[in-house]
Amino acid sequence: MRFTIAHRTRYRYPTPVHESHTICHLQPRSDITQYCTRYELSVSPRTRVFSYTDRFANDVQHFAILPEHDMLEVVARSQVVTARGPGTAPAPLSRALVDDDPMLDELYDFLVESRYVKFSVELDALLAEVGTPGREDDVVAWFAHASGMLNREFVYDKTTTSVQATVEESVRLRAGVCQDFAHVLIALCRRAGIPARYVSGYIHSGDDEMLGAEASHAWAEAYLGPRGWVGIDPTNDSWIGDQFVRVASGRDYRDVSPVRGVYTGASSSVMSVDVAVDALSPQQQQQEQQQQEQQQQ
Repeated sequence: MRFTIAHRTRYRYPTPVHESHTICHLQPRSDITQYCTRYELSVSPRTRVFSYTDRFANDVQHFAILPEHDMLEVVARSQVVTARGPGTAPAPLSRALVDDDPMLDELYDFLVESRYVKFSVELDALLAEVGTPGREDDVVAWFAHASGMLNREFVYDKTTTSVQATVEESVRLRAGVCQDFAHVLIALCRRAGIPARYVSGYIHSGDDEMLGAEASHAWAEAYLGPRGWVGIDPTNDSWIGDQFVRVASGRDYRDVSPVRGVYTGASSSVMSVDVAVDALSPQQQQQEQQQQEQQQQ
């Protein structure tokens, strides 16, 4: 599938601020499952934007605005082609093959606690409900079971948690948004000894009603030995397919927050975010391909 994505983040300050420094994780990844054909980042007030690749292989932009300003707007526009096919479950895999995988020593960061993924008594009680896979159990089925349990037992509610919510808070409330669902599933995996990481991106609803499609989305990936990193969206209880666009991955939300920064001045700000994910129809894709071919001639 081919998508066009527009992501606008705007901050308004009650009094002018200065010396603002901002980091952005907004550029979709290019790998064997998707390809970012176009990406541009515009900033107002205008400034020079720099780029680097972080420790998790994410493409990151950063910039500074030193003069006083009472508004900051960051707009990312992307075009992405996905080639995953429909989201389907991988073939069954015993837990023993994950435990014995030589890569585990390199995945320590995804097995332990992180900023937003903390172990707690509440988490252990939830894991007892889900169950812990034994060495001969199918870990793919367990991953799907854990996602399904969160989807059924937790309520998707934008009013219950904040962007700083921890796993303990989400489990206690049994509610939250896609960020919270992903964090809880990651915590369950890590507590069960299975490496797991947080993925940020977008989801396109298409003809189906998908929660989280109107904003940035998040899901979880577990490292399943020979299967590699396998993604599932607990918010919609769906394996990751063509309708998902991957942007960045890390230990939790802190590593991949779309826009994050600091500034000198006002103690508060008002943030608004608008996201639009549109899929090109087959006719539009054909027209685009013809235009590209004409440009190359």
